[in-house]
Amino acid sequence: MPKKTPSFKFAKHDSIGAPAAEDDAEYLHDCFIDSGDFTLLRKMDDRRIIVLGRTGAGKSALFEQLKFEESAHVIKLRPTGLALTHVSGSDVIRFFSKLGINLDPFYKLLWRHVITVEILTRFFSQYNPSGGSLYDWMRSFFSGNDRKSKESRELIQYLETWGARFWNETEYRVKEITGKIENELADSLKATIGKDIFGVGGEKSKSFRIEESQKIDVITNAQTVVARAQIADLSKASSLLDQILSDRKKNYYVLIDGLDEDWIEDTLRYRLILSLIESAREFIGSRNAKIIIALRRDLIDRVFRLARTSGFQEEKYRGLYLPIVWNKENIIDLLNRRIEKLVRFRYTSKSVLLRDLFPSVIREQQIEDFIFSVANRPRDAIAFVNTCIDAASNKSKLTARDVLVAVGEYSRSRLRALADEWIVDYPELIDFAKILQNRSISFKMKIVKDNEIDDLVLDMLTRFDGRTGFLIEQANGVINGSIDRRSFLYTLFHVFYRVGLVGLKVSAEMKGSWVDDAGQSISIAQVDPETSVIVSQKYAYALGILPIE
Repeated sequence: MPKKTPSFKFAKHDSIGAPAAEDDAEYLHDCFIDSGDFTLLRKMDDRRIIVLGRTGAGKSALFEQLKFEESAHVIKLRPTGLALTHVSGSDVIRFFSKLGINLDPFYKLLWRHVITVEILTRFFSQYNPSGGSLYDWMRSFFSGNDRKSKESRELIQYLETWGARFWNETEYRVKEITGKIENELADSLKATIGKDIFGVGGEKSKSFRIEESQKIDVITNAQTVVARAQIADLSKASSLLDQILSDRKKNYYVLIDGLDEDWIEDTLRYRLILSLIESAREFIGSRNAKIIIALRRDLIDRVFRLARTSGFQEEKYRGLYLPIVWNKENIIDLLNRRIEKLVRFRYTSKSVLLRDLFPSVIREQQIEDFIFSVANRPRDAIAFVNTCIDAASNKSKLTARDVLVAVGEYSRSRLRALADEWIVDYPELIDFAKILQNRSISFKMKIVKDNEIDDLVLDMLTRFDGRTGFLIEQANGVINGSIDRRSFLYTLFHVFYRVGLVGLKVSAEMKGSWVDDAGQSISIAQVDPETSVIVSQKYAYALGILPIE
């Protein structure tokens, strides 16, 4: 008689993978789901180069999968490894930035140099026919008899300008390029005002004030220094890549992630990110190099709001977006694949899927609908199922109670994660969210009473006395009479809508609207007393709106 396969039981520390893609090598590639985004990302001629998604939407997973499938031709960069702190620490850069000089051409040059050299260094390591140095090989490439055009001569001159230094490690290159612009700017200032204020340590520059009669000349000359030579260098770098990467089989992807990390002070970070986006746009015309940037919606909103210059048009960037939005079928497919892999890891051929391990119905919702209502992004779905598994050690199937106990813990962790995601814009977000506590899952704005608004405002201003920030300023406006109570309430709930804490329904005919990364659909002007609020089930348990037991 053949040996019977034992029935599956959850073991201690079982999981269906790590929520973070970088830590999920065991499951990510075997269980990868392409909802169409990966196919577009891989196409060299597709303009959608900004992978836009909330935390946990799967941006890093797309990058990891592309790196897995195109490993030889994928270059992944994180700003923390590019020595950009050298830029923020420059007395010269800081001085001219405060003066109002537009340093964006320099920032674009910096990105262009880093990206170009990363690609060419990777290319050289793979296709170097002579075994010589990269600099010598490049010079020989553009010195051939069939490359005597004016453009080729200019590229040789460009290479000789930077010399072998161009091909050093990234940190060295960033310092070298920054040092070049620092010297040119310092020289232009000295020529204009007749003195050097950037001596040892740049101490003079910290207290130096330019006379009004000299200011226009200083700004004009400095702006000329930034704009003049750098634009020419950018076009030469582009030609460099186009000529060398002429074989269409040699396509390179440069993936830039981690821009939401604390890698440089915020003001400069936003300017560098905007310059990076501009640099990536210029690569769109390249047949063999594609720059792809991962950004959270909240971060790109801050970049456009705080780094924009006169004449800035956000609309022209929308065609660059690849918004990552998941539907229920994709999420359930992802979970089924991972559950099946978990079972096959310890058992043989028996296929076990979500419905084999979970109750079919939770609180009158089909299990698939219930899971998607609390976890509509890959990271959330994986984290939620892992939390359920923790509650089911040595069981072959979860009970409804197991799931509800798990959803309580999961909901609290998601609420903390939401606070972390939006801490820059709304540091007191979760404290203001107490106005949602113990309400119904859906209610109209008009049921929130004036005295509830007053209590919330006074509580927040007492607890956070001396703090600044958007929500605190709004609360102060209520106290000093410059903002009407109801206007404050509509603004507050529109913030809740923007971060995904609630959905809004502005008329009886329409469905509830939820912000996703395809764009915001309800404006604050549409919010009124009859607007219905739907609290996200993901957070409703932590807010005491839905019972855990």
